[in-house]
Amino acid sequence: MILGVNGVRLSVKRSGVARVIEALLRSLDEVEHPFTEIRVYTPTPLDDQTYLPKGAINVVLPTRRSLAWWEQVTLARAHGRRGLLLCPSYVMPLFARSPTFLIHHGSYEGYPQAFPWWTLTRARVIYTLSAWRADGVSTVSEYSKRDMVHYYRLPAERIHVVPDGVDTRVFRPLEDREALARWRTSVLGADVPYIAYVGKPTERRNLSALIRAFAVLKRTHGLPHKLLIVGADLPGTSPFRAVITELGLEQDVVIRGHVTHAEMVSVYNAAALFIYPSSYEGFGMPVLEAMACGTPVIALDNTAFPEFAGGVAHLLPDARVDTLVAGMLHVLGDEALRRQMAQDGPRRAAAYDWRLITRRYLDLMIPIARQQAAT
Repeated sequence: MILGVNGVRLSVKRSGVARVIEALLRSLDEVEHPFTEIRVYTPTPLDDQTYLPKGAINVVLPTRRSLAWWEQVTLARAHGRRGLLLCPSYVMPLFARSPTFLIHHGSYEGYPQAFPWWTLTRARVIYTLSAWRADGVSTVSEYSKRDMVHYYRLPAERIHVVPDGVDTRVFRPLEDREALARWRTSVLGADVPYIAYVGKPTERRNLSALIRAFAVLKRTHGLPHKLLIVGADLPGTSPFRAVITELGLEQDVVIRGHVTHAEMVSVYNAAALFIYPSSYEGFGMPVLEAMACGTPVIALDNTAFPEFAGGVAHLLPDARVDTLVAGMLHVLGDEALRRQMAQDGPRRAAAYDWRLITRRYLDLMIPIARQQAAT
């Protein structure tokens, strides 16, 4: 049988969805499946660092049109009736001639204030049509499932929940304290403790409030830590840069753009605390990755976080500055709590290993592919 994969997210600046695709492709070599050919479709060639499983090829479909056109027309024509088409990023070709499996990740409709009106409207239309049109649909949390039922009017029984995962062989506790000290020195200029944030810098994730809470900790409580923000360069025009400047934190807030998976493991392991104060997430992979590394974690008690991090991470009721200050002081000041998090995080993350998650996806996709092959 043939499995086609819409890999368009691998051809642009890679974020969470692209990392899901990468993880699924890598895991396909380690779980049993009947797909003898895997076709990863992209508008531009994949780079040499992208892992392709056995039997996989990169099918490059160049286009001078928009990526939306590419997904709806170019991809559908190229794949034709060739087995199952996996669409792991919200959208599927509405006139696909093959069976399709759609993965939805949440966020647009559930937190509309984070997006321009036109972006939200366009996404709402194509996401709704894609969810209704797909032969199989999954999303990453029970919370996102409820959103899909509410906003798309999709029957709940049609939506499967398969959470995001983590590669526990990569994201794991590191015992070499000297190596972590050297890493902190190379990034921060000295071996000092730090609080880490990983992700896109958006107000949905309350980054301004986090920076202001960090300033209170420095000014009022004499905190020796730095704040490390990973995942974006924050150009000089960024409103978050303005907050850093306003508060005089240029020497205490360190910005790192894109980092490799290998370095991300050091980001988590070398941190005294990881915080992810997001008001809305379909899932929240950085929280799971930090837990897998045994790092103490703070998130908010909302959306998907209680489902996979409840009982391990310290979940706060909101992202007000005073709430963040109290939460960070509580975790940083409780050594027994941090030791418990260091033990419980990897244990919880083991249930979300990507090989287990890929198996769950395959158990949903294979019956659809076999039904088509039998007709």
